[in-house]
Amino acid sequence: MVSFRKFFALALTIVAIGALSGAVPPPTFEVVPEPALAALRIAKGKVISTGLVFVNGKLLKGPYVVSRYGTAIRVNRDQVTGQIVPWIQFTTAAGTKPPPPPKPVQAAPAPAPAPAASSVDDLFDDEPQPARPPAAAPAPASTPPPAVPAGDYADTPRSKALLKRINDYRTDIDRTLRNNGVYFFSTRHSPIRVDSRMAKDLMAVLPDALRDANDARQLYDILRRKGVTYIPAAACVDLVRDRALYMKVRDRLREIKEEQSFRKMLDSSGTGL
Repeated sequence: MVSFRKFFALALTIVAIGALSGAVPPPTFEVVPEPALAALRIAKGKVISTGLVFVNGKLLKGPYVVSRYGTAIRVNRDQVTGQIVPWIQFTTAAGTKPPPPPKPVQAAPAPAPAPAASSVDDLFDDEPQPARPPAAAPAPASTPPPAVPAGDYADTPRSKALLKRINDYRTDIDRTLRNNGVYFFSTRHSPIRVDSRMAKDLMAVLPDALRDANDARQLYDILRRKGVTYIPAAACVDLVRDRALYMKVRDRLREIKEEQSFRKMLDSSGTGL
């Protein structure tokens, strides 16, 4: 019969293997609060025909539109980040007072002293007697958790600076993709930005590496041997979840190349769009 400890260790091993192979789906991004979306709304960029965007190992289909979605970022209709600036910072900036700190809990009274021995035999008893538990202290009144202030958004200098931080981040993603860069977004790791120069070298090895790798560890090792040292192991776990990803990457690269050739043809003919 398998002991509970062995069964628990076996379960942990199965979970670890599943995570390494990409079988365990990644968690979702933090949801943008409705008040944030109502107050800050959506700011969309223009259509981008270049670059590649991966989200939790999935390659998004181009062309791309990078938007500020309240306090987060979306590419097309996919949210690719959590809140860049938490909404509560905007409500605090608007003048909402933070919740009061919880009241300190009073220390429990000292336990009552143990009763004196009733006889001489009690003092020299061969069998150790179990310690008497101290008298139960009265339970302190439960303090409800502090509520997150709802607050209202106001165009204060601080709230404008917070909004600018999110808009600047959206602009940086937009600019990177327009220059044919690559972004890896994930709930497993921080966003990875690959500029156009490094993206060219990455795309020269990534499709074949995805095709040849049987699992995340093997993909990680192949990329390291090819000189790609900035893709972490967590990203490799994402990328091996779709066995057909290498074909999708090749198709996307072909689309970009055809689009660029078409643009050059229009520019040379003097009928650029």
